[in-house]
Amino acid sequence: MKKRVVALAMALVMAMTLAACGGGTKTADTAAPAPSAASGASEAPSAAPAPAAAGDAAAAPAGTGDNPWAGFDTSTAVNINFTALGVKGPDFDRVIGLVNERMKGLINTTVTVTIIPLSDFATKYPLVLAGGEDVDLIFTAPWLFYAEQVGNGAFMELDFDFIGKWMPVTMQTQIPQSWDQAMFGGKLYSIPRNESDFEQAYGVTVRKDMMDKYGITEIKSVEDLEKYLDACLAEVPNGMFPMYSFPSFPIDSFLFTQLNNWQTVDTDVLMWDADSKNPFSAEDCFYRYDTPEFLEYALRQARWAQKGYWPANAITGVIHINDLFREGKSACDLNMYKAANMHIDEMRKKGVECEYYDILPEGVYTRISPYNYDGVAITSFSKNPERAALALDVMKNDVAINNLLMGGVEGEHYYLDKENNTHTVGPKSADYAWSDWAWALRSQTMPTEGGLAPSVQAVREDYIARNIPASIFPVDGFSFDNSNVSAEFALVSSIVTEYRYSFDLGVFGDQTEAKYNEFIKQLKEAGIDKVVAEAKSQLADFLAAKQ
Repeated sequence: MKKRVVALAMALVMAMTLAACGGGTKTADTAAPAPSAASGASEAPSAAPAPAAAGDAAAAPAGTGDNPWAGFDTSTAVNINFTALGVKGPDFDRVIGLVNERMKGLINTTVTVTIIPLSDFATKYPLVLAGGEDVDLIFTAPWLFYAEQVGNGAFMELDFDFIGKWMPVTMQTQIPQSWDQAMFGGKLYSIPRNESDFEQAYGVTVRKDMMDKYGITEIKSVEDLEKYLDACLAEVPNGMFPMYSFPSFPIDSFLFTQLNNWQTVDTDVLMWDADSKNPFSAEDCFYRYDTPEFLEYALRQARWAQKGYWPANAITGVIHINDLFREGKSACDLNMYKAANMHIDEMRKKGVECEYYDILPEGVYTRISPYNYDGVAITSFSKNPERAALALDVMKNDVAINNLLMGGVEGEHYYLDKENNTHTVGPKSADYAWSDWAWALRSQTMPTEGGLAPSVQAVREDYIARNIPASIFPVDGFSFDNSNVSAEFALVSSIVTEYRYSFDLGVFGDQTEAKYNEFIKQLKEAGIDKVVAEAKSQLADFLAAKQ
């Protein structure tokens, strides 16, 4: 308990520090763009600026076929510092060195990439921005303190004159809907990825040898999963727990929210029950923790913890759940289909066959991830924002560099099927796995996943069939601006951080219901009702503007 209290105090101090350090938001010195009309399936909000057509980016100097950036004056060599989240494999530095060799020739620029491990992002990411470190580009996402950092002035405000001049290829190739989704309060603070897939839809990876050993034929529901986990308790003396997790990995997003068919409107403030018989409306949205269903989930997790599905000290763990599975310390993994495919291949090389299962109940929707789920911001304190934008344009759009960043060295880390533009794992894939960190650099031209394991292919096809239509869930482009309730939002976020992972890992045991009531009481006192009311009001205005 002392650790959680200290964590809460540190979070509050961090929030105050960020607010003090934020200052004003740096804006590109160009005129504001005109608003666009909504068009097609993008269902754009009226405030979304229109990206220029290819011929409109006249401010960008002309390039050549081999080098679209040849017309820029890059006579001065510049190094750009880029901070991202993910996994830094053994071959990471060598791959970035190869990227820099090519980038130096294209725009006389190199990039230093710093990776924050997924186990540390909750503490280290805010400190990077609060401390004013020498960072030019930084990964960002709606779930990664985005609203808070915009409010703190950490990100440079962008407009399409600036993008058209310094990111000319992105201006031409970026999917229009992605700009709409990236808007925050009618303004743009990050460059979204240019590809979308089912990054928010999770499945379960299990070991085939354990299934065979204990007579488990398939896992199609959470009840089936529990039977598998029960059987694997016999493996604990051998050093393998049935399941594993660690703080900062939100297993409730899958084992609670997704299984209930609740759709996330914007990060964790508002949910909507897709089982509702009523058309989508702001009024029908709700806060997921203040529900009987979350208490039921917390009680189940406490029961699982008491059974011994994971070690009693899992709450202090720092190793990612995926790594624990690959190291043979867990009989079960929760992940997206692309990651599952890589892990299945890696385990097969170790002589362990695995299967991937979709345990969603019938009628539950998936949702293809919005483009703004991953993005890159230029920091407001960057010493070279123009060159940073140019380097980002190259990383997103030069095929050779993008493939290096996404997958490493062809023939080593991945194999490329040029005819079908697909990639499969190479002999050294474990040293630089595909898309282990460069999520925001995904593009429409990058190779797609090839060689999917049969069980993974089956789940992906099911995800596609379950994808919720925008006509049912019309929230693309909505972002909650918490500036009107910033104090309440900061307190609520700190309280959630204090309790959430303890509920996930069943830490409270027989005291779970009492701790849940304590949790809700603290949320109410912190002003969660005010935060939810503000979010609903903004969502209602957003929906009205789209009519």
